[in-house]
Amino acid sequence: MAKIIVGIVSHGHLGYIHSNLALVEIAQLDNVSVVIKDNIKDYRLKLYADEVGYTYITTNDNMGFGENNNFIANFALENLEVSKGDWFIILNPDVEMSLFEFNKLIDQLKLQSGQFFAPNLFKDSEFKTTENSIRKFASYLDLFNPFKLQPINKPYDKNDLTDLDVVEWASGAFLCVTFAAFESVAGFDEKYFMYYEDVDLCYRLNQKGIKLRFLKNVKAVHKGEYKNRSIFSRHFRWYLNSLFKFLKMQSHNGH
Repeated sequence: MAKIIVGIVSHGHLGYIHSNLALVEIAQLDNVSVVIKDNIKDYRLKLYADEVGYTYITTNDNMGFGENNNFIANFALENLEVSKGDWFIILNPDVEMSLFEFNKLIDQLKLQSGQFFAPNLFKDSEFKTTENSIRKFASYLDLFNPFKLQPINKPYDKNDLTDLDVVEWASGAFLCVTFAAFESVAGFDEKYFMYYEDVDLCYRLNQKGIKLRFLKNVKAVHKGEYKNRSIFSRHFRWYLNSLFKFLKMQSHNGH
């Protein structure tokens, strides 16, 4: 069975990680390792990780989302005896998945020949309110969408999607990618400090013919904070800056 590395980056997210009891069960599965990359050196998080059996790592540098996840992937390759066919799960600290759903995910990853998957994210534990976590790549024309009261990144209607459909990109809150595929594009582009790293990764993998498939029947809950939604926040400024970086890169590739 392939190994699974669940990588979580914490920027002061001890509360989320501590309350995620299902993750403790998941970490006890054979061939599954949970790696916590602490971006702020919270000693309480180290104590908790040691207590429940997570691998805790930290650095002196304050890194962005992409750089932190690249660090986790490199750490796993160098220290956890991971091979190229093993799985790297990029997981936000505010995402919860039950042991039952995680076992469904493992079964799907065993069955499929693909290298890149995204589960179905919801906003509630009853799976009644879906999250628009599956979207299409934006273009410069999409910058006019807000004037039409439409999002810049058009979401797919998940009701129209079937299991294993190919989609353009999915939220970096929960992505499953083989180490071979992740390495083939040198991981996340670290020029993005926050936002759009996930879009960029999906785009570059797509350009290499590694398609992202939607696991409609594998479900998780994302308690997202959506800080970029307020136009007065620095998160929104970071979001815009990253958006324009992506559009510029995409235009250079002829799209």
